[in-house]
Amino acid sequence: MLARLPSAPLSGVGSVGGVGSVGLVGLGFRPELAADLLSAPDAVDFVEVVAEACFASPAARREAAAIARIWPVVPHGVKLSLGSASGIDLDRARRLGALCRELAAPVVSEHVAFVRGGGREIGHLTALPYTVEAARVVARNVAAARRALPDIPLLLENAARTLRFPDDDLDEGRFYAEVVARTGCDLLLDVGNVYANAVNAGADPAALVRSYPLDRVAMIHIAGGAREHGFYFDTHAHPVPEPVFALLAAVLERTGPVPILLERDGDFPPFAALAAEIATLRDLARSAPPRTPPPAGRAAALQISTHDPDLRVEAPALAAAQAHVAELLTAPLDPSPDGVRPFDAADVARSRAILQRKRVDDALPLLPRLASHREAAARLAARCVEASPRAPRLAAVADALRIAAAAEADARLAPEAAVDRLLLRARFVGPAGDGSVRPRLLPFIRRERLPGGRVIWAIKGIGSSADVRLFGSRG
Repeated sequence: MLARLPSAPLSGVGSVGGVGSVGLVGLGFRPELAADLLSAPDAVDFVEVVAEACFASPAARREAAAIARIWPVVPHGVKLSLGSASGIDLDRARRLGALCRELAAPVVSEHVAFVRGGGREIGHLTALPYTVEAARVVARNVAAARRALPDIPLLLENAARTLRFPDDDLDEGRFYAEVVARTGCDLLLDVGNVYANAVNAGADPAALVRSYPLDRVAMIHIAGGAREHGFYFDTHAHPVPEPVFALLAAVLERTGPVPILLERDGDFPPFAALAAEIATLRDLARSAPPRTPPPAGRAAALQISTHDPDLRVEAPALAAAQAHVAELLTAPLDPSPDGVRPFDAADVARSRAILQRKRVDDALPLLPRLASHREAAARLAARCVEASPRAPRLAAVADALRIAAAAEADARLAPEAAVDRLLLRARFVGPAGDGSVRPRLLPFIRRERLPGGRVIWAIKGIGSSADVRLFGSRG
């Protein structure tokens, strides 16, 4: 049996949200980093897993359960859509709660953003307008989600903005102060997102972060980014730049040492490079001044809202705006200049391009054999998603099936694509007329003849999470 390492928390780390048990510095657990992390488990104090990856893949869920015996594991949600005026998917909240219990998670996190509007899945964390109405919607949705989550801290993460709403009535920092006051939740402060928002708005990052309720920061995210056409993107695929490290140091001067997580989702360097970034984060946290404890009587109230959330909040104006945004970002054809109003046309075009890339990033991990061809697979995937509308449900799976089918027409890619596609078909039914797929509940048995004559069989039992077994023979 694997022994769970001590998390070695610092005194006062995460004391606001009660998340000090996770330790000092963590890393997002990704398959590309698994071997290095498991060979040097003391490199980090905790890890984070994307909750939706565990929902989509039984293997990823089993892996998360296994690593929870080594490190504290923080589930990080990306599709609960706490900012949706139409409400959250309660079944998704229940699944998130079940995952937290399985992993004995010390804390769970989600975003102050929306990923669906007007019945359309956007597929990307879209920032909210900075309004009291939006903060009230978040509070209502958090209260609904809380019923399905275990009694652990729920941390709310600030979002990067690629598209600005025209009707903001609060500044960014004041908006997040309103959110934490109304929800009672502490912040997962994404320093990279603050930096991106400031740079792209022509503002001072240090001044912007000082406007945040830093006394309510219980955890920090940090990641690398890059400029493209004058716009800074928090890419999670580049080294952390020095100005972002400097911004983190300024935050820690105000917050004291809190858990810090390094995010890396692509273009993975040799692990030594990530280890050097982790060491920098550890040094910054250790050099931060001690955290000032909250006044007597306040600590127990920090996870209790200072406002009673109005569960009847409907926010029709916000719902209409979100439906419009969802249509602008997911429609197959580029909207007309008049059609984007009241939003900025350049913002909409940029956001649509980001979504196209994200569809590729979401689909290729579901095709691990095909993805081994790297550039060829990425080019084919980009052409496929550009030529097809986003499916309303399980879009990544629908895109992966479409990409695999196209790849089978290429002799170089066909053998790997056929195996990946067969495994996906064992787990999912579709696509339907609207392009959507759904989990396969019934048993599945099918064979596929590969180029060269080899025959493979995929067999699955009853239930969407049943194991799929692959057998091969010579034809």
